[in-house]
Order: sequence, then C-alpha cells, then structure tokens
Amino acid sequence: MDYLSSFRLLLGHAGGARRAIVLSMLLATLAAAFELVPLYIVWRVVVSVIEGTVSLSSVLSSAGLAAGVVLLGHAAQAAAVAKGHAAAFGVIRNLRLAVAAHLSRLPLGWLSARTGGEAKALVIDEPERLEMIAAHGIPEGTGAVVTWLAVSAWLFAVDWRMALASVFLTPLSFLLIGIAMLRSARKVPAFQGASARMNAAVVEYVAGMPVVKIFNRSGESLAGAAAAVRDYVRIETEITRAYVPLGGAFNALVLANITLILPAGLWLMAAGTLDVATFVFFVILGAGYSLPLMKLFTLFQHLAQISVASRAVEDLLATPAQPESACRVAFSSRDVVFDNVSFAYGERMVLRDVSFTARAGVVTALVGPSGSGKSTAATLVARFNDVAAGRITLGGVDLRDIPTAQLMDEIAFVFQDVFLFSDTIAANIAIARPGASRQEVRAAARAAQADGFISALPQGYDTAIGSRGVQLSGGERQRIAIARAILKDASIIVLDEATAFADPDSEAAIQAGISALAQGRTLIVVAHRLHTIAAASEIVVLSEGRVAERGGHDALLHRRGLYADLWADWEAVRSAAFTGENRMPEAAQ
Repeated sequence: MDYLSSFRLLLGHAGGARRAIVLSMLLATLAAAFELVPLYIVWRVVVSVIEGTVSLSSVLSSAGLAAGVVLLGHAAQAAAVAKGHAAAFGVIRNLRLAVAAHLSRLPLGWLSARTGGEAKALVIDEPERLEMIAAHGIPEGTGAVVTWLAVSAWLFAVDWRMALASVFLTPLSFLLIGIAMLRSARKVPAFQGASARMNAAVVEYVAGMPVVKIFNRSGESLAGAAAAVRDYVRIETEITRAYVPLGGAFNALVLANITLILPAGLWLMAAGTLDVATFVFFVILGAGYSLPLMKLFTLFQHLAQISVASRAVEDLLATPAQPESACRVAFSSRDVVFDNVSFAYGERMVLRDVSFTARAGVVTALVGPSGSGKSTAATLVARFNDVAAGRITLGGVDLRDIPTAQLMDEIAFVFQDVFLFSDTIAANIAIARPGASRQEVRAAARAAQADGFISALPQGYDTAIGSRGVQLSGGERQRIAIARAILKDASIIVLDEATAFADPDSEAAIQAGISALAQGRTLIVVAHRLHTIAAASEIVVLSEGRVAERGGHDALLHRRGLYADLWADWEAVRSAAFTGENRMPEAAQ
C-alpha cells in the first residue's frame, strides 16, 4: 500500500491552491488551541470549588469566556474547512484537466480497451476522492496532531508520573491495532480479486438474463454467481476473524486511560506526593488523551482507501503519451502504405511483416479468418496504436510524423460497433463537420441510404435517438455512421464491415453509396461478408497476422488459395440459407 500516492497527487496538482491548503492548516492549528482553553477554564473552576474560593461572578465570567472561546474555535474550524474545500475543488479541477489532457495524448487503442465506466472512474470518481483529504484530512489531521502534541507536552510539564499513567495504554492499543491491520492486510489482494469476480458474476448474470431464460439455464447461471458471492463472503469472514480479536482489544483500551489515571492518582495522593488540583487536572485532560489519535486513525483508514484509487490515477498519468509531431506536413498523395508492419498486444503478436498499398481512388479490402489481424491493421491507419516494427505512411509521410489533429482531418472511420450520442440525428451526423448546413446533412444521409427512414420519423432529423442510439436498429445506426463519414469528406475512409447490420433491401444501395464515396479517396474496407468486396481493386488476404495473398477477386479465385476457400465457404453458406439445407461447408469443418 502506497499511502503517499494521494498526497503526491494532491501536491502535484495543487497549483494556486497551495496557499489555501497552508491557510487551512494554520486555521486548524488555531482551532485546536482554542479547544484546550475551555478545558483549562473547567479545571480552574473545579479547583476553586474544591478550595472553597468559588463565587457566582467567577463562574459566570468563566462560562462567558469558555463560550466565547468555543465560538472562536468553531469559527476557526469552519474557516479551515472552507479553505480546505476551496483548495480541494481547485486540486480536483486541476487533476481532472490533467487526466483529460493526458487521455487525449494516449493512443486511441488504449482508450478503446477500457470501458466507459473505467474512463469515468479515472476522470470523475477517483479525483473526487481527494476532496476528503484536502477539505477534511489536512485541516482535521493538523488539528488532531497539534492537540495531541500540546496535551502531551502539557501533561508531562505538570507531572511526569501522572502523564505516564495517562499515556500508557495508548501506544499499547495502537500496537494491537497495527498487528490486526497487518494480519488482515495479507488477505486484501484475495479480497479485491473476490470482490471483482463477484461484481462481474452478478452483472453478467443480470445482463444475460434473457439468454439464461431462453435456454432454461437459470440454475446453472445462478450457481456461478452464487459461488462468486460465497467466495467473497468466505474471504471477508477470514479478514474479519484476523482483525476482530486485536481490533476489539484496541477499541477497549484506546479510550480506557481513566482506568490507570484514577488508581495512580489516588495512590500518589495517599503517599502525599500529589495534590487534589493536579489530580483533577489529569482526570479532566488525561481521560481524553487518545481522542485526537482516534481521529487521526480514522483519517488514516480513509487515506488507505483513497490511496488505492490515487495509485490508479498515478499509473494513468505515468502511461507514456503517444509521440506527437508539432509541424503540419504536406502529402505527395493519399496512398496508405504498410511497410513490413508488425504489431502486438502485449506479448501476443497480431501482425507480422505486413506489407501492402491502399491506393487513392480505389477500394482496398482486408479479409481473412477470424483473428487474422484485419481489424487491427485498419485501426493502425488511424493510429489507434503505433506499430511495433516497420512503418505506415500516408502520402510518403510516416504516420508518427503527422500531427494527430491533421491525421484525424484526413481520416473517417466507420466502426462495426457504432457509437451515437444521446442527441438528435442531425447533431449526430453533423458532428463530422459542425458547420455543415441542414442540406449538406441530408445529402450525406441520402448518400448513405438513411434519408428515407430518418424522414419517416416523427421529428425527422430533429428526432432524439436516446443514449447510444438505442431507439434505432443496428442497420439504421450504421447508416447514420456512414452518413457521418460521408459528411466529413475525408481523403481516407476506413470501413469495418459497413453493411454488417444492413437488411438485404438496403445493402445494395449502401454499397452503391460506398462506391461513390471511393471516388478520389483511399477506401479501406474490413470485410467479413465477401460478396460486398468482390469488386474491390485490391483484396489483401490475412492469415495469422501475415499477408497470405493479394490481388483482385478473379485472380485470387483462380489461384485456389485461402481466398478461394473462404469464398467457397461463403457461397456454401449462402446456398444453404436459400435452399434451407442444414449442413456445414467442408472447408469450414
């Protein structure tokens, strides 16, 4: 556990909030000093009662003074917390901006490998946790430390013997809680793993309920989730059993100082070495000796939880940014060239020495069996990740030497899994070119064969489509994505199976729109349905991350290689679908 990670984040992104943090600490110190004054006043009143010198006027004046000091203490504490919150919000703002800026410099592939929930946690949830440290931990912790040090010095200055009796149980109790925490901490990794498995199992069970019901597998599916829950409960129980014995002893001893103060004081008074006033002083002040330490201990527990989250943010900020060029470049053409490109996800090699050219004005198709690397090759064109070896060039310029903003201006990408914003259809299309007119938006939609169904909606292009476009079918969402790419008018278009969700009636029309889109542009198509790319000028066949063959459709069929086998399988599947036969193509067996 790195308990300093949260403080490093806080101080590293404090900026102008440092003064507010220092001021909150000073105000908290002042508030702690005010807290001790009423204790002194109470002690003097009690002593005067014992000595018989008390009077109504002295009691009233003491009460008024104590009330005034209490009010001043609360005011100082409120001011400390207010300054702490101002500092906290400044730190959170700075940290969120830093995280967002760093995310924008990371490869797109880094982001696509994370869920929206993970990204939200890094930008929103984890920085928010620092509010507790800046707004409460620092001022309250400072006040607790100052109070504890001041009381300790005061006790020993008055009588070292009674001071020892007052503090004796405190280090012993904290030793016990330290051992308890160490014992339970050994099981924290197993607990975190069990918690993650339980959450995943429960979420999967709930999300997969329709499939579970359809296949009548409620028992088996619930058994898996129940096993994950039982495993979590088992580890949680082990942690509790490791913690409770010594942790319970801590709770019993940490505030039991009075059990030693009373007998020690009475014994010293009987011996004639301690007066009543001093004895009362230790009863009043020494009994609560451990209270500031208890506050610190509570803050420390919160700090441990926050440090886990802070470490995740630190790891993100430590992730190397994608190398970025600052100078715009000129292109000799819009040809995209793969030159002995290799790429790996971690230790798993996905592409090996891949070389081909996607020429401007024609369609280049990437095909191959599942897992052959065709989608990965397409994403490398948009620098989702940088190549491990070799290079990819656009117009003779290495992609790594092109500023990201300029590269994004040149490329439009249509994903198979389309993302649409919770906005109107017009806004979702126009995001490709915010200044586009309604006529230009409609023209792009017509080219993508989307104008028909859009116009039939109640509000037409002003129809709000809900979160991620859930009110539209898969084919409709994909045609909006194609319209978005058409409106962008980029020189390079990458399509990841653009007709995957299109119905047979609109597939041919979309293909015609894509063919028109290819005029004068570099069009790279990742194809799973081979008949959609039969007319492509260049078909690159990938197998196990390598280029197995390439050429036109007829030439590849004549070669009788992998493409011919894939085509035969595709034709057999289509034939079986039309005739109703229930058989598997031989090449697919």
